[in-house]
Amino acid sequence: MLGNSSCSILPMQKRLLYRTCILPIALYGFNLWFFKGIPIVKNINKLKKMQCKAALWITGAFRTSPSDGIEAIAGLILITLHMRKLNGRHHLRYGSILSTHAINSFLDPQHVKNYPPHKTATSKLTNKQQFNLKSSIKDVNECLNSVRECFNPFFSLFSLGSRVVDHFPSKFSFHSPSSSSNEDLFHYL
Repeated sequence: MLGNSSCSILPMQKRLLYRTCILPIALYGFNLWFFKGIPIVKNINKLKKMQCKAALWITGAFRTSPSDGIEAIAGLILITLHMRKLNGRHHLRYGSILSTHAINSFLDPQHVKNYPPHKTATSKLTNKQQFNLKSSIKDVNECLNSVRECFNPFFSLFSLGSRVVDHFPSKFSFHSPSSSSNEDLFHYL
């Protein structure tokens, strides 16, 4: 309705509306079915159709336009890449949960300190059971095994004088609003 009215919203506003309202609702709980080894083609095809319709609405293009091109013009990332990005963030979030969290009992012992493993934990399964297992917990466990980077806040490149802004100060400009522009703004309110 908003896009077809006489004073419709701008494409940038349509894109913002889609990204902030529709995508979170459509992808809510996708981690329950989006993991390695599960047939997900039907679900992804439905999401691709949804995003194609949204891109057509944002750009106002014809229905016969190529969907990938219209999504690029609309500034939307492909839905499969967006889901991979969110899934990777979801996996890494497990590295920061409390050590007393119940999910930790299902992970390998090297990720959990002072917490007894559950009887169905991945570390207690046989090799055949681990091979046949398809779950998001297994994917999280593999992700935590492969990525364990430590963050050092006192690293030498983080010190003053080593940043990009320090090396190329002429390439950056910072503008602060002047007091007169604030007064003009309040004058019109």
